[in-house]
Amino acid sequence: MKSLITGGAGFIGSNLVKVLVERGDEVTVLDNFSVGRLNHLTDYLDNIKVVKGSVCDIDLMRKLISGTDTVFHLAVECLMRCNSDIRAHEVNVGGTFNACLAAQESHAKMVYVSSSEVYGTCKIAPMTENHPLEPQSIYGLSKLIGEEYVTHFNKYYGLPAVIIRPFNTYGPNHRDDAYSAVITAFIRRLEKGESLIIEGTGDQSRDFTYVSDTAEGIAELSKLEHGEIVNIGSGNAISINDLASTLKKIYSMENCEKVKYYRFRNPQDIASSLKKIYGKEDVFINPRPNDVFKLEADISLAKAHGYKPRVSMEEGLRKYMVWWRK
Repeated sequence: MKSLITGGAGFIGSNLVKVLVERGDEVTVLDNFSVGRLNHLTDYLDNIKVVKGSVCDIDLMRKLISGTDTVFHLAVECLMRCNSDIRAHEVNVGGTFNACLAAQESHAKMVYVSSSEVYGTCKIAPMTENHPLEPQSIYGLSKLIGEEYVTHFNKYYGLPAVIIRPFNTYGPNHRDDAYSAVITAFIRRLEKGESLIIEGTGDQSRDFTYVSDTAEGIAELSKLEHGEIVNIGSGNAISINDLASTLKKIYSMENCEKVKYYRFRNPQDIASSLKKIYGKEDVFINPRPNDVFKLEADISLAKAHGYKPRVSMEEGLRKYMVWWRK
């Protein structure tokens, strides 16, 4: 099977590369490397083709999709950039139109990786695929417009397509910079012994999913083609305050392991080590503008099609910390 992954050097894209290569696909990655990193693909460079370019280039899209069986469309401008950058519309909307057009011309299947941001905040929990669509961010709106293009091409032009809505994903290759999500930001501050900064009250909640589950789910659900729309998540929501407590618990347990196996020379070292985790109170700041308050996925439809999340929240956080430290 020949597969093209747009945004394949990014966070979810690079993890999807791993899944597709391991199942035997012939994979091409298209990325402009504004966010994606070539070192995300280091382990697979001998097995894939990497093209530097933009989904906004329709001629390049036609060239790459010609002869391709499936297009996994993940190229996107992230949530924070969408608030102030015209490229959000050009990439998220125009790039999706280009992908649909080129896929339809080449008789390829379109797997559009959308976002739970299209829902806005949760009104009925858990959120099924029929939940009202009221995006509260420009990013969510742009992803919803992309969904409309995919649905239109499927309905009126016969483009085989599936729309996948991942909920909040975390894990290896997640961005560690100004646009990083809350888990990465918390880990970075805990490593430095700093207070955790929480936007708003911390009562807002998310359905966090480990990236290997998200990538495997995308690959599994790519077999659909009749315009189906499917959620991918863990099926469990956790508040930001509880997330902070869970991470601090993990760090505390790590310190206890140090006490058990390495034996600090005096009790003050133990106290100092534990104080590094618990001695600093969380700092609460103003909420992010138009932030979604709650997201909780209903994943029954995905499960009916073979999706099965395997990594628990605590296990995922531990795995991610091991990767982050490397």
